[in-house]
Amino acid sequence: MPNAPVLTPARVLVAAAALAVVGALTLAPRALIRPFQERAIDAFFLVTERWGGFALAYDSDVVMNVALFVPLGIAVAALLPLRFAPAAVLFGAAVSLAVETAQSFIPGRVPDADDVLHNTMGAGVGTVIVIVSRLVTLAAVRAGELAARG
Repeated sequence: MPNAPVLTPARVLVAAAALAVVGALTLAPRALIRPFQERAIDAFFLVTERWGGFALAYDSDVVMNVALFVPLGIAVAALLPLRFAPAAVLFGAAVSLAVETAQSFIPGRVPDADDVLHNTMGAGVGTVIVIVSRLVTLAAVRAGELAARG
């Protein structure tokens, strides 16, 4: 598995889809995304209640900004070789900065520097998920190879 190709059509498609969702949700007029945002927040609190009432001490907007960029971080990091996977965080920051800049030209949208930070954090979480899963897989493969040698 460590020698498997990184840049596959499926991974490129997933990364493009994640980027398209981020673009749609961050650049569409607020009136169009408000129902989605309300349902996502309701779902988040439903899940956290089922986990024993665990709730974050953060505004739902912060949670949404972080969560929105986790899939993008995962998708972009999955496209890159392990040693370059941290660049996915920089890509997330660049996308977020571009989105916030574009929002300044869209009526009803308000750019916010804190959103760039929270979105970048989300991309970082996604990137860490990919890096850790790859390292665990690599360690398991190496352990299997050592066991096979006896």
